[in-house]
Amino acid sequence: MSSMAEWDERFARGDHARSDPDPFLLTSAKYWPLLPEWNSFLAKPATGRKALDAACGAGRHAVYLAEAGFDVTAADFSLQGLEAAQTLATSRQVTIETRNVDLEAAGVDLGVAAFDLAAVFFYLHRPLFAVLERCLRPGGLLIYKTYSIDQLRYPGRPRHRTYMLEHNELLWEFSSFRVLRYEEEWEGRGTAALIAQKP
Repeated sequence: MSSMAEWDERFARGDHARSDPDPFLLTSAKYWPLLPEWNSFLAKPATGRKALDAACGAGRHAVYLAEAGFDVTAADFSLQGLEAAQTLATSRQVTIETRNVDLEAAGVDLGVAAFDLAAVFFYLHRPLFAVLERCLRPGGLLIYKTYSIDQLRYPGRPRHRTYMLEHNELLWEFSSFRVLRYEEEWEGRGTAALIAQKP
């Protein structure tokens, strides 16, 4: 596990400063109408829906969700990252709520049935899986993408299997969910990605 100081330093240097969302989050938008009582007639159909961006970093996914109309909570343990997320939100004229929270702390709580959508990108702490399941409302959507063990074929981070998913691991961990989309990438980098709906 990297220290908070290390992550603060990375964000202060401008690492992870991309503002465009991962394409998999863009892909997830076509599944949003499956949320209960979705109102496709609104200019921003996600209005009034609550979304969580866990391990939000500099906020590129949180801001995208806010632009789509979600009320977004962006959670991270790096104050520098949360500051960058707020700066990005302000520059894009949207509002997000930031929460300074250590997602690896024992007993971490993100609420019960508090969110319609939860997104996690390029972060893996397996005890958080149950926390994410608990924080979603029935019918809520989980969007998860991070490195898989196929990343070991390529240079760069991460290098330890603790921070990489096994093949099909997300399918096992969220086996009670309705799987809407699952994919593994192994050319150029190794990732696994899931869109699933809580029953």
